Amino acid sequence: MPQRLISQLHPARLASYAEHGPPAVTTAGSVAALYVWHVALCSAWYETLAYTEALLRNVVDAQLRRWNVCQEAGEDWLSHPAPPLAGLVRRASGQCTSRAQQAALRRPPTHPRHAAPVSLDDKVSQLELGSISALFRLVPPSDRKLKSTGHTGRENLWCHALAKGFPSLDEHLLASWNGWFPAPLPAEVQGGYAIGHAVERLRRLRNRISHHEPILGVNHRERLKDVSMLARCIDLGVAHDLRNLDRVRRTLALRPR
Repeated sequence: MPQRLISQLHPARLASYAEHGPPAVTTAGSVAALYVWHVALCSAWYETLAYTEALLRNVVDAQLRRWNVCQEAGEDWLSHPAPPLAGLVRRASGQCTSRAQQAALRRPPTHPRHAAPVSLDDKVSQLELGSISALFRLVPPSDRKLKSTGHTGRENLWCHALAKGFPSLDEHLLASWNGWFPAPLPAEVQGGYAIGHAVERLRRLRNRISHHEPILGVNHRERLKDVSMLARCIDLGVAHDLRNLDRVRRTLALRPR
């Protein structure tokens, strides 16, 4: 074990490993072993989340392009979004556009798209998981009678656009999916809340990993179920491939005892 490397870390950074480890995790060697395993687990999760985020980004983009065109606002749903999308992507639009412009300026003269204008594809490539999560409502309205359609803007966006990107989501899949919002909800919006909560849980996990925070207390089995369910809602074949690529399960089995 790289005990010399681990010994350079502040005791406060290592305290949680002793707290979450088995009783045997008391010596410097056992703490180092758990720390190294944890880094491997984060790496495995980062791969799975990278596939999941790319998959969700593609689904959301495809559906919102079609929906925005149907609203006669054009294909660019980030720069020219129709209501109610306009209020939901205002911040994301600015961030994605700025990052895409910066990326374009960094292209060397040998790049095939050197000096090319920023496209919608460029902006979508900068779309973060947090921006995708923001498209879904997590808490239902307290009084639907105040809504002209009976639904909120995000709920309407789910019903008329985003739901089409998750064609395999039905009541049977919902019934087997623990963790989605349990309050009474109209049947047509239940899937949107299930997807939204799953994306938000994975966003929080991804943020902990990105900030190098411990994920020892995470319910990894449930988060893997979120990944699996999201993929199954999109396509069963995709879910199968994603499971085959996943290293999280194998890494969990190697946790120091």
